[in-house]
Amino acid sequence: MRIGLNIVRQHTMAEADDLYAELKPDVALLAQALFELSEKFLRDQGNFLPHAAVLTDGGEVKLVAAAPTNDATTSTEVLPLLHDGLRVQAKEGALRAIGVSENVTVTLQGQQPTKAIKVLFEHRRGLTVALYLPFSKKLLRGYVVGQPFTLAAKPEVNAWDKSAA
Repeated sequence: MRIGLNIVRQHTMAEADDLYAELKPDVALLAQALFELSEKFLRDQGNFLPHAAVLTDGGEVKLVAAAPTNDATTSTEVLPLLHDGLRVQAKEGALRAIGVSENVTVTLQGQQPTKAIKVLFEHRRGLTVALYLPFSKKLLRGYVVGQPFTLAAKPEVNAWDKSAA
């Protein structure tokens, strides 16, 4: 998967590009794990709830999920629980990055809305990007995935923001 970026967030363009270039291996590790799992959920179930992965200081990728205590589980209920759990893990553990995968609809300027797997990547060094893997359902069975793209993003989890805890 080729991941490109043009980002400005609390950094000059050159600093942001340098940070992205330096952290690209971390981005790729989490994005690959989450895109693969999300694609599997799509193929097997036709949809998926938000789920996540963390990257430890030792370079290990660990998958993370959350669920409310009731039986009627929706993305709206799961996402805040997942974010809370990730903030706790970042506070208690030696994590360097987190990624959250969601099934979203995205509209790029001048284009039609499209379904996509979104992976929001947040690194403790301040880099936040959203990676998208567009997909569409085949007429008879299965899915077709498009070319991934990356956009600048604002943190949603704020795992390393002391005011978010």
